Order: sequence, then structure tokens, then C-alpha cells
Amino acid sequence: VIDYMGDDTSIVQSARVSYGKGTKQVSTDKGLIKYLMRHWHSTPFEMCEIKYHIKLPIFIARQWIRHRTANVNEISGRYSVLNPEFYIPDKIYDQGKLNKQMSGNEIKCDHTKQLYTEYINNSYKQYNTYKMLIDRGVSKEMARIGLPLNMYTEFYWCIDLHNLMNFIKLRSAINAQHEIKEYSDAMKELISDLCPHTISSFNKYY
Repeated sequence: VIDYMGDDTSIVQSARVSYGKGTKQVSTDKGLIKYLMRHWHSTPFEMCEIKYHIKLPIFIARQWIRHRTANVNEISGRYSVLNPEFYIPDKIYDQGKLNKQMSGNEIKCDHTKQLYTEYINNSYKQYNTYKMLIDRGVSKEMARIGLPLNMYTEFYWCIDLHNLMNFIKLRSAINAQHEIKEYSDAMKELISDLCPHTISSFNKYY
């Protein structure tokens, strides 16, 4: 988190304006937030906004950007020479049998793992060619086209708490891809001090 606006207090202030006398039975901030969360009266959570600076592999960014409820400003390969940073997984998995989107069991076959290693190492070859093309005068926007999806990108991501929790529901779920789940879990942890009652209630009900 690099910046934020609002916290648990902002949420309950908004709720009390909205619900008026109906909140008198919920006397504490913590109790009111639990009530809002339990019934998913989610509008008051929009009163809190968080801005993250995120660095992640491009293939995860493509999943991430499907959540169209945030403001995004990403580094541009049209203006900058990109850095040779690549995500290299420690393990590889076969295709899931129950869910066609998911990975399944870890692959132990040495020949398959060696093939995957060679495949991933092509990332560095692609980057070297990219730099050579730029050095020969090819424009950055053209040279970047052949770069691989495991290359890191980065962006600023500004989102309200309501939509962040929707993101976390999906991306911290058991069927989410491991890599994006790690980011989602970390983002929730980063705001646990900012909105402790909200995150405590979120963990209880979702």
C-alpha cells in the first residue's frame, strides 16, 4: 500500500448516514461493520480507497486487469526499455481433472521438467534479441512485441474497499491460480491494520 483514503471509521460514518435510526441497535463500530458484512450491505465500504504499487508477471497482470473496477496506470514499453526480470516457477503441474482452468498434480518426470526449463530459459534469449533490436534502431513499441508473458510489469492500482473484497473473494479462493492468490492474500494482509474490523468480519463471513 502506498496511499489510502478512509478506514473503518469512514465506513461506519457512511453507514450511519445511510441507515439513520436503523443503526441504533448496532452500538459499536465493530458491530455495525459485522452487520454490514454479514448482510453484504456493501456501499459503505466504497468510502475507503487504497492505492497499491504492484510488480507482477505479465500473465498474472492479464488475469488481474479483468477486474475493471479499479484505476490502473501501467509502465509503458513504448516509452521505457523494459528490465530483464522473469518469473521462474519452482514446480510445474499437469492439467486439473475437475476444473479445466486449474493445474493439477505436480509433474515429477525429469524429461518434462527439463523441457520446461529449456522453454523458460528462452525468456533470456528473447530479451537479448529485444535489446539488440533496440540497439539497431527498432522502436521500443515494435521490439517489445516478442517478449514473453513471464516478464515482470508494474502498475499503480487504486480501488475502493468494496471492490477489493470482491477481488479477494475470487483471487484468494481455493481454485485461483497460485501466483495471483499470493498477491491477493498479501493485499488483504496489508490492509488488516488499516481496516481491522472490516477484515476480521470479512474473514468470518467469506
